[in-house]
Amino acid sequence: MTLSATASVADTNVHPTSHDTFAEQDPMAQLYPFAAIRVTRIARDTDKKIGDFQLTADVARQLDEDQVGVLIANCEHPDRMHERILKLAETEYPAPWVVVLSSIDLARWWYRVQHGMDTRRIDANPEANTYWQTGNCWFTRLERLEALSKATEFHGPIAGIILVDPMFQTQHARGLRGSKWTHNDRPELLNLFRKDLAEDGLRPPLLFMACPPAKSLNTQAAQRAYCLETMWYADGSRLRIGAL
Repeated sequence: MTLSATASVADTNVHPTSHDTFAEQDPMAQLYPFAAIRVTRIARDTDKKIGDFQLTADVARQLDEDQVGVLIANCEHPDRMHERILKLAETEYPAPWVVVLSSIDLARWWYRVQHGMDTRRIDANPEANTYWQTGNCWFTRLERLEALSKATEFHGPIAGIILVDPMFQTQHARGLRGSKWTHNDRPELLNLFRKDLAEDGLRPPLLFMACPPAKSLNTQAAQRAYCLETMWYADGSRLRIGAL
Protein backbone atom coordinates (compact mmCIF):
# COMPACT_ATOMS: atom_id res chain seq x y z
CA MET A 1 0.00 0.00 0.00
CA THR A 2 1.10 3.61 -0.42
CA LEU A 3 2.40 5.80 2.37
CA SER A 4 -0.47 7.54 4.09
CA ALA A 5 -1.56 11.08 3.32
CA THR A 6 -1.76 13.83 5.88
CA ALA A 7 -4.02 16.24 4.08
CA SER A 8 -6.58 16.38 1.32
CA VAL A 9 -7.82 19.02 -1.06
CA ALA A 10 -11.47 19.41 -2.03
CA ASP A 11 -12.55 18.98 -5.61
CA THR A 12 -12.04 22.39 -7.17
CA ASN A 13 -13.16 21.70 -10.72
CA VAL A 14 -14.61 24.79 -12.32
CA HIS A 15 -18.26 24.50 -13.37
CA PRO A 16 -18.94 27.13 -16.04
CA THR A 17 -22.31 28.87 -15.91
CA SER A 18 -22.41 29.42 -19.68
CA HIS A 19 -21.79 27.04 -22.54
CA ASP A 20 -20.08 29.87 -24.35
CA THR A 21 -17.33 30.39 -21.79
CA PHE A 22 -13.75 30.42 -22.91
CA ALA A 23 -12.97 27.75 -20.32
CA GLU A 24 -15.30 25.31 -22.05
CA GLN A 25 -13.71 26.09 -25.41
CA ASP A 26 -10.22 25.55 -24.02
CA PRO A 27 -9.80 22.69 -21.47
CA MET A 28 -6.36 24.08 -20.61
CA ALA A 29 -8.02 27.19 -19.20
CA GLN A 30 -9.93 24.98 -16.77
CA LEU A 31 -6.72 23.25 -15.77
CA TYR A 32 -5.00 26.56 -14.94
CA PRO A 33 -7.68 28.91 -13.52
CA PHE A 34 -4.90 31.07 -12.06
CA ALA A 35 -1.11 31.03 -12.04
CA ALA A 36 -0.23 29.08 -8.89
CA ILE A 37 3.51 29.43 -9.66
CA ARG A 38 4.97 32.88 -10.29
CA VAL A 39 8.64 33.80 -10.38
CA THR A 40 11.08 36.29 -11.90
CA ARG A 41 12.75 35.18 -15.13
CA ILE A 42 16.45 35.97 -15.38
CA ALA A 43 19.33 35.77 -17.83
CA ARG A 44 21.39 32.71 -16.90
CA ASP A 45 24.84 34.31 -17.01
CA THR A 46 24.08 37.68 -15.43
CA ASP A 47 21.08 37.01 -13.14
CA LYS A 48 19.51 40.12 -14.71
CA LYS A 49 15.72 40.20 -14.69
CA ILE A 50 14.26 39.72 -18.17
CA GLY A 51 10.60 39.31 -17.29
CA ASP A 52 8.03 37.49 -15.19
CA PHE A 53 7.03 33.84 -15.36
CA GLN A 54 3.49 32.78 -14.54
CA LEU A 55 2.33 29.22 -15.18
CA THR A 56 -0.90 29.90 -17.05
CA ALA A 57 -2.64 27.75 -19.65
CA ASP A 58 -0.96 29.58 -22.53
CA VAL A 59 2.46 29.29 -20.96
CA ALA A 60 1.98 25.59 -20.22
CA ARG A 61 1.08 25.03 -23.86
CA GLN A 62 4.11 27.00 -25.04
CA LEU A 63 6.47 25.05 -22.77
CA ASP A 64 5.32 21.81 -24.35
CA GLU A 65 5.20 22.97 -27.96
CA ASP A 66 8.67 24.55 -27.77
CA GLN A 67 10.07 21.80 -25.51
CA VAL A 68 11.11 24.22 -22.77
CA GLY A 69 11.97 23.38 -19.18
CA VAL A 70 11.98 25.93 -16.36
CA LEU A 71 14.89 25.97 -13.93
CA ILE A 72 14.04 27.76 -10.69
CA ALA A 73 17.53 28.17 -9.25
CA ASN A 74 18.87 30.05 -6.24
CA CYS A 75 16.30 28.38 -3.97
CA GLU A 76 18.58 28.80 -0.94
CA HIS A 77 18.04 25.52 0.95
CA PRO A 78 15.92 22.32 0.76
CA ASP A 79 14.02 23.44 3.88
CA ARG A 80 12.98 26.62 2.12
CA MET A 81 12.00 24.66 -1.00
CA HIS A 82 9.88 22.37 1.16
CA GLU A 83 8.03 25.31 2.71
CA ARG A 84 7.10 26.59 -0.72
CA ILE A 85 6.06 23.19 -2.04
CA LEU A 86 3.81 22.69 0.98
CA LYS A 87 2.15 25.99 0.17
CA LEU A 88 1.48 24.63 -3.32
CA ALA A 89 0.04 21.47 -1.77
CA GLU A 90 -2.33 23.58 0.31
CA THR A 91 -3.55 25.58 -2.68
CA GLU A 92 -6.90 24.46 -4.09
CA TYR A 93 -6.44 23.69 -7.77
CA PRO A 94 -8.31 21.62 -10.37
CA ALA A 95 -5.39 19.25 -10.98
CA PRO A 96 -2.65 17.88 -8.72
CA TRP A 97 1.09 18.42 -9.00
CA VAL A 98 3.76 15.72 -9.00
CA VAL A 99 6.85 16.54 -6.94
CA VAL A 100 9.80 14.30 -7.77
CA LEU A 101 12.56 14.14 -5.16
CA SER A 102 16.09 13.50 -6.37
CA SER A 103 17.29 11.17 -3.61
CA ILE A 104 16.22 8.66 -0.98
CA ASP A 105 17.56 10.89 1.80
CA LEU A 106 15.58 13.89 0.59
CA ALA A 107 12.40 11.83 0.30
CA ARG A 108 12.81 10.48 3.84
CA TRP A 109 13.51 13.96 5.16
CA TRP A 110 10.42 15.53 3.58
CA TYR A 111 8.21 12.59 4.56
CA ARG A 112 9.40 12.89 8.17
CA VAL A 113 8.63 16.63 8.25
CA GLN A 114 5.19 16.20 6.67
CA HIS A 115 4.11 13.21 8.77
CA GLY A 116 6.03 13.76 12.00
CA MET A 117 7.49 10.27 11.79
CA ASP A 118 10.39 8.37 10.26
CA THR A 119 9.92 5.75 7.57
CA ARG A 120 12.21 3.04 6.23
CA ARG A 121 9.90 2.27 3.32
CA ILE A 122 11.64 4.93 1.28
CA ASP A 123 14.60 2.84 0.20
CA ALA A 124 16.11 1.09 -2.80
CA ASN A 125 13.82 -1.96 -2.51
CA PRO A 126 12.02 -2.29 -5.86
CA GLU A 127 8.94 -3.61 -4.04
CA ALA A 128 8.59 -0.53 -1.86
CA ASN A 129 5.72 1.79 -2.76
CA THR A 130 7.52 5.04 -2.15
CA TYR A 131 4.97 7.66 -3.11
CA TRP A 132 2.47 9.56 -1.04
CA GLN A 133 -0.01 12.41 -1.32
CA THR A 134 -0.07 15.52 0.81
CA GLY A 135 -2.77 17.99 -0.10
CA ASN A 136 -2.75 18.62 -3.83
CA CYS A 137 0.77 17.24 -4.40
CA TRP A 138 2.01 13.72 -5.04
CA PHE A 139 5.54 13.07 -3.78
CA THR A 140 7.80 10.37 -5.17
CA ARG A 141 11.25 9.59 -6.57
CA LEU A 142 12.33 9.06 -10.16
CA GLU A 143 12.51 5.30 -9.67
CA ARG A 144 8.91 5.20 -8.44
CA LEU A 145 7.24 7.26 -11.16
CA GLU A 146 6.07 4.14 -12.98
CA ALA A 147 4.53 2.73 -9.80
CA LEU A 148 2.77 6.05 -9.17
CA SER A 149 1.40 6.17 -12.73
CA LYS A 150 -0.16 2.71 -12.24
CA ALA A 151 -1.70 3.46 -8.85
CA THR A 152 -5.51 3.34 -8.88
CA GLU A 153 -5.74 6.52 -6.80
CA PHE A 154 -3.58 8.50 -9.21
CA HIS A 155 -5.01 9.94 -12.40
CA GLY A 156 -4.29 12.74 -14.80
CA PRO A 157 -4.24 15.32 -16.04
CA ILE A 158 -1.75 16.97 -13.71
CA ALA A 159 -0.83 20.63 -13.49
CA GLY A 160 2.90 20.06 -13.69
CA ILE A 161 5.96 18.11 -12.59
CA ILE A 162 8.49 19.68 -10.23
CA LEU A 163 11.84 17.92 -9.94
CA VAL A 164 13.42 18.95 -6.64
CA ASP A 165 17.14 18.42 -7.18
CA PRO A 166 19.06 20.61 -4.71
CA MET A 167 22.45 20.25 -6.42
CA PHE A 168 21.00 19.72 -9.93
CA GLN A 169 22.69 16.38 -10.59
CA THR A 170 20.04 13.94 -11.84
CA GLN A 171 20.81 14.73 -15.49
CA HIS A 172 24.10 12.83 -15.04
CA ALA A 173 22.37 9.63 -13.85
CA ARG A 174 22.10 8.15 -17.34
CA GLY A 175 23.05 4.54 -16.51
CA LEU A 176 26.16 4.67 -18.64
CA ARG A 177 28.64 1.83 -18.41
CA GLY A 178 31.14 2.39 -15.64
CA SER A 179 28.95 4.84 -13.72
CA LYS A 180 27.35 4.14 -10.37
CA TRP A 181 23.93 4.39 -12.06
CA THR A 182 24.62 1.58 -14.54
CA HIS A 183 21.38 0.26 -16.08
CA ASN A 184 19.36 3.03 -14.38
CA ASP A 185 18.67 5.93 -16.73
CA ARG A 186 16.86 8.15 -14.25
CA PRO A 187 16.06 11.08 -16.59
CA GLU A 188 14.45 8.67 -19.05
CA LEU A 189 12.07 7.51 -16.31
CA LEU A 190 10.78 11.06 -16.08
CA ASN A 191 10.63 11.46 -19.85
CA LEU A 192 8.45 8.34 -20.13
CA PHE A 193 6.22 9.53 -17.28
CA ARG A 194 5.59 12.85 -19.03
CA LYS A 195 4.86 11.10 -22.31
CA ASP A 196 2.37 8.74 -20.68
CA LEU A 197 0.54 11.66 -19.06
CA ALA A 198 0.19 13.66 -22.26
CA GLU A 199 -3.37 14.89 -22.74
CA ASP A 200 -4.33 15.78 -26.31
CA GLY A 201 -0.67 15.54 -27.22
CA LEU A 202 0.43 17.99 -24.51
CA ARG A 203 2.96 16.91 -21.91
CA PRO A 204 2.75 18.43 -18.42
CA PRO A 205 5.17 21.31 -17.76
CA LEU A 206 8.54 20.33 -16.31
CA LEU A 207 10.07 22.57 -13.67
CA PHE A 208 13.30 22.10 -11.73
CA MET A 209 14.18 23.49 -8.31
CA ALA A 210 17.84 23.81 -7.30
CA CYS A 211 19.78 25.62 -4.59
CA PRO A 212 22.77 27.16 -6.47
CA PRO A 213 22.44 30.05 -8.96
CA ALA A 214 21.64 29.01 -12.53
CA LYS A 215 24.97 30.28 -13.89
CA SER A 216 26.84 27.70 -11.80
CA LEU A 217 24.82 24.71 -13.04
CA ASN A 218 25.28 22.34 -16.00
CA THR A 219 22.12 23.21 -17.87
CA GLN A 220 23.21 21.82 -21.25
CA ALA A 221 23.43 18.30 -19.82
CA ALA A 222 19.95 18.70 -18.34
CA GLN A 223 18.51 19.81 -21.68
CA ARG A 224 19.87 16.72 -23.40
CA ALA A 225 18.84 14.31 -20.65
CA TYR A 226 15.28 15.61 -20.37
CA CYS A 227 14.69 16.04 -24.13
CA LEU A 228 14.40 19.83 -23.97
CA GLU A 229 15.24 22.30 -26.72
CA THR A 230 16.01 25.03 -24.25
CA MET A 231 15.47 26.19 -20.67
CA TRP A 232 14.12 29.29 -19.04
CA TYR A 233 15.84 30.45 -15.88
CA ALA A 234 14.23 31.95 -12.81
CA ASP A 235 15.31 33.36 -9.46
CA GLY A 236 14.04 31.07 -6.70
CA SER A 237 14.48 33.77 -4.07
CA ARG A 238 11.57 35.56 -5.77
CA LEU A 239 9.35 32.50 -6.10
CA ARG A 240 5.68 33.08 -5.27
CA ILE A 241 3.31 30.15 -4.86
CA GLY A 242 -0.39 29.95 -4.20
CA ALA A 243 -3.43 32.05 -5.04
CA LEU A 244 -2.92 35.50 -6.49
